[in-house]
Amino acid sequence: MAVKRREQALQDYKRLQSKVEKYEEKEKTGPTMVKLHQAREELRPVREDFEAKNKQLLDEMPKFYHSRIDYFQPSFEALIRAQVVYFTEMHIIFSELTDQIDQAGLTDEQRERENEAKLSELRALSIVADD
Repeated sequence: MAVKRREQALQDYKRLQSKVEKYEEKEKTGPTMVKLHQAREELRPVREDFEAKNKQLLDEMPKFYHSRIDYFQPSFEALIRAQVVYFTEMHIIFSELTDQIDQAGLTDEQRERENEAKLSELRALSIVADD
């Protein structure tokens, strides 16, 4: 938002500065000098406004840039903690399942035959479509 305000102030400043320059290039007649004086008077507060906004932005941008770590660090820490919890739980579940599989004392071939038998029973059901 501050960048937009500064940009708008810069556009106003440039517009009035070009107006002053245009009057300075014209012939020095009475009406032109009056318009030049008015344009300079109009330019002064706009220039001060732009310079103030520019200075504020130049002061705040480094602070904003350096505060990014304070913003992202807690988010990354929370993400890492969540991943640690998730993968710890998955490891526990996997270990329990591995223990259950190993308790049966079956070889891989026996386990394969058992799985195929169960799949055959499922395929034999009337609700299962034929492949």
